[in-house]
Amino acid sequence: MSAHTIELLKTLVTDLHIGGKPVPAAGGRRFDVVNPATGATINTVADASVEDAIAAIDAADEAAPAWAATAPRQRAEILRRAFDLMMGSAEDLAALISLENGKALRDARSEVAYAAEFFRWYSEEAVRGAGSVMTAPSGANKILVLQQPS
Repeated sequence: MSAHTIELLKTLVTDLHIGGKPVPAAGGRRFDVVNPATGATINTVADASVEDAIAAIDAADEAAPAWAATAPRQRAEILRRAFDLMMGSAEDLAALISLENGKALRDARSEVAYAAEFFRWYSEEAVRGAGSVMTAPSGANKILVLQQPS
């Protein structure tokens, strides 16, 4: 493991991310992340429970109205920033993936690019708030479909 990777591991948040902040698992449980090539423990991370999942869902539900009220261009810029951050850290992320599951570095790089691409795609979609008008199955009415962030 390179010195850079060791320093990177020291900076990682290993708690859960709920309500916009890192929090320990409700039961305080953690588990080891093991390098499959060496058997060495890379780090320990929070071991989420059902209680933690419910807390995360509640926090997301609480945040949804503010996100929906955010202007489409601003939502797009937030998502695009996530893409830029991932791609700017692609080598570090790929090294972590490779350490964590033994994946070839080349494949890990592809995995990072693939995951980041979702943020770029949806950043571009955020400003395309298209809806559609359709004829109801009966033919008597029109149906308006609006796409809204949730």
